[in-house]
Amino acid sequence: MATLHPVPVIDSVECIEDVVAKVVQECQNGLPSRVLYLATEASWCELSERITHYADCVEAPYSCRETGIDVWVARAIVTVEWLAGSVLVCGHRIGPATPADHDHMVPPPEGAAEVWKQAERLMELVSTGGPTEEPGRIAGLLKHDSWLVATLASDVLNRMGIPAVPQFVCDYEPDLELNDPAATSKRPVDGRFTETWESRISVDEYALFEATHPAYAVQMVELGRMVRTYSRQLADSILDVGSGPGLSTVMLAEMFPDAEIDAVEPSKAAFPHLLRNTSRHHITAHNTGITEFSGRNDYPLTVSVGASHHLDTRMFLRGMKRHTAQGGLIIVADEMIAKFRSAAERSRIITDHHFAYIEQALAHIREEDLPLAEQRRLRAIRDVDRRAPGALHKLLDEVRLERFFYRGNDSPWHRVRFTVLELEALVAGIDYDVERKTYPENFMTLAEDEGLEVIGHKRVHATLGTSDLDAGTHVFALRNGRPSDVTIGPS
Repeated sequence: MATLHPVPVIDSVECIEDVVAKVVQECQNGLPSRVLYLATEASWCELSERITHYADCVEAPYSCRETGIDVWVARAIVTVEWLAGSVLVCGHRIGPATPADHDHMVPPPEGAAEVWKQAERLMELVSTGGPTEEPGRIAGLLKHDSWLVATLASDVLNRMGIPAVPQFVCDYEPDLELNDPAATSKRPVDGRFTETWESRISVDEYALFEATHPAYAVQMVELGRMVRTYSRQLADSILDVGSGPGLSTVMLAEMFPDAEIDAVEPSKAAFPHLLRNTSRHHITAHNTGITEFSGRNDYPLTVSVGASHHLDTRMFLRGMKRHTAQGGLIIVADEMIAKFRSAAERSRIITDHHFAYIEQALAHIREEDLPLAEQRRLRAIRDVDRRAPGALHKLLDEVRLERFFYRGNDSPWHRVRFTVLELEALVAGIDYDVERKTYPENFMTLAEDEGLEVIGHKRVHATLGTSDLDAGTHVFALRNGRPSDVTIGPS
C-alpha cells in the first residue's frame, strides 16, 4: 500500500494520464488498492479532460461528478478527485461476481426477501465495480431500515468516491460519557481480557463508528451466503459468539429474522450497547465468554464476526465446537494477516494491514468538510511516518484527544473517528495485547486440529497481497465433524 504522503507537483497536466494508467495497471496486476495524493496547479477542467481522454483511448466506461471521475476497467476501478491544489487517485481491484459455489443456495427467509434483494444488488457493484447504478439511487439506501443494507450502501458509495455514512450511525444518540475527553482513561486494567480490551480500545466509539469499516457488511453478506449454501435447512436457532456492541448481530437477525439468536459477549462495556442495539429483534444477550457460556450444546448454526483475533484461537474454536450440534455449521468472519516468520515481520504486516483499512476509509474525505478537531486528526493520520520508531504510539496519543460527538454535522467525520479505532487496534496488535491476529492457513489448521472440517473459505476484502490466503477480511465455513475430546467450561 502507498503511504498517504503527498507526492511532488505534476509537471504537466498530461501526466495525470500516466498516473491513472499506473494505478490501473497496479490494481489489474493484483494490488488490492492504491492511493496517491499529487500536488497540482492544474484546474479540474484541464485534469478531467485528460482523464476522459485516457478512458476513451483504453475504451473504458467512466462517470463524471462535479469534481470527480470514476473509470472502470477489467478487474479495477479508479476514482480521481480534485481537492483544490491536489488530486487524489484511488484504485481498487475488483473481482468476479457471485462465485459458482453459491449457485445452489437455500432460498432466503420470506421476511428477509427485501434485505437479500438489496444486498445482492449492492454486492454486484462491489464485485464488478460496473457503472450500473446512479450514486443518488444508492445514497437513498443509506436511510434503509436494514443496517445491513445501509452499511453496504455506504461501502459502495465510498468505493465510488463518495465518503458516505449510514443514516443510523448519524442518528445514533450516544451516552453523555462519550463527550467527556477523560472517559477513555476511566477504564480499569487488571489483566483480564475484557478489561484490557476496554482499556486499549474505545468500546463506546466502536459501537458508533464500526459501520464505516471497509467491507464490514460485505463479510456479513458472504456469511449469510455460506449459511444458505452449506445448511441443509435454515437454522431456527443461532449462537453468535463475541457479539461486541451488536452491529453484526443485528445484521444476522435481518438476514435470518425467523431464527432465535443467543448473543454471547464478555465485555461489560460492550454489553449495554448490545442490549440496546438488539432490542428490536429475537436476540437474547448473555454477558459471558464462550468458554464460560453454560447454554445448550446443540446449536445447528454457530457464528462469530470479528472476535477470533481477540482470543486464544484454539480455545475460541473449542468453545464454538462445544456448543454446536454434531454435523452443525460454524461460520467465522474476521480479519487475518499474511503469513509471517518472525515477530518483526508480523509487526510490519500488522501495520500495513491496518493502514490499508485506514487509507480506504479516508481516501475520499475533504479536510475542509470536517469539524476543526477532525481536520487536525486527519492531517496527523495522513502525515505520519509509520515506519519511524515510536511514531504510531505517539500518533495514537495525539488523535485520542478531543473525541467529541458532533450532533447535526453531516460531514463524514465518523470515518475519521473509525480510523482512531484502527490505530488503537494496530498499536494493541503490535504489542500483542488484545489483537492476536493469525493467518488463514494457520486458522484452518487449528480448526482441523479441533475436529472441524473446513468446507468453505473466501477472502472478501483484500488489504495486502494477491492470494486468497493473504491479509484482509476472511470468511470460513466449518462443519462440526466429530465430538470434541476436550471439555471446557461448566458441564
